[in-house]
Amino acid sequence: MTGIVGIGNLLLKDEGFGIHFIDYLRKKYTFDPNIRVIDGSTLGYGLLDDIFNFDNVIVIDALKTDEKPGGIFKFDSENIPVNLMKKTAHDVEFIDVITMCKLQGHNPKIIIFAISPEDAEGVGMDISLPLKKAIPRLEALVLEEIKILDLKWSINTNMQENYANGTA
Repeated sequence: MTGIVGIGNLLLKDEGFGIHFIDYLRKKYTFDPNIRVIDGSTLGYGLLDDIFNFDNVIVIDALKTDEKPGGIFKFDSENIPVNLMKKTAHDVEFIDVITMCKLQGHNPKIIIFAISPEDAEGVGMDISLPLKKAIPRLEALVLEEIKILDLKWSINTNMQENYANGTA
């Protein structure tokens, strides 16, 4: 089983990017039954039961960096730069969830896509324009990871029509 998990705080602008991205995927695609798409919000250890059921996990999150907003970084659980893991609005960082899984003997393959936010501290439920513009690039990266796992997806017919009409 594979999980695609969006993490973030929806109330703190770009910090909620992972949740916005998961919502986008849910509306646009129907995924193979072996894929679960999860709004991980700020659940922290509340995600442990889900993670224990996955062999593969694709995580989407915002990561405070000095890089240009909208920059996308790819990590796996073995190469997350410690100096980039700054505390955010999450009660527990996802790296802590990964560590807890390993301590309990479960070590799924984890891919993390992190996007550099423009504003992850201001209050608001919308994401910035640089992050909105980055969605198609990230979408392609996530779909490529799913393809590598030999899993399938299809575009929802109503979304395909909405995109053709410019109303999505």
